[in-house]
Amino acid sequence: MTVTELYEEHKTELVQRLTAYSRDFHSAEDAVQQAYLKALTTGVTDGLSERSAAAWLYTTARNALTDEMRRRTRLTLLDSDAETSVTEPNADDMLLLRALLEKLTPEQREVVSLRYLTGLTSAEIGAMTSLPPATVRTRLKAAMKRLRGGLDMP
Repeated sequence: MTVTELYEEHKTELVQRLTAYSRDFHSAEDAVQQAYLKALTTGVTDGLSERSAAAWLYTTARNALTDEMRRRTRLTLLDSDAETSVTEPNADDMLLLRALLEKLTPEQREVVSLRYLTGLTSAEIGAMTSLPPATVRTRLKAAMKRLRGGLDMP
């Protein structure tokens, strides 16, 4: 079965399942299209049974949709935190930032900088620092808790 035939046969069901998962028809449809495009360009489904190819497409589409939902959540959180547009930090902001970062341990400061200044994921930070991603997330959580406490300074 060709990828095009597979797409025609399973598209409606995949979109319905992903819409139920995300409650967003257009994002579900986009994710399904991304999965089929990936199948077309990589040829990964060639030689697979129809059932295996359909499972691969569903998993790939669901992963694409999950990534999109996470990206939107991050953007929404960033937008809701920024009441004004951020341009150049002033001297007071830099002093406050430096004071807050000084409250962190060197390990926490490293993961916070990599995560929030460079935008790396916990898996990418873990690969760079030879730490498991779960340890990176634990350090980030502890650092954010400590930083939130530091914002209450006089």
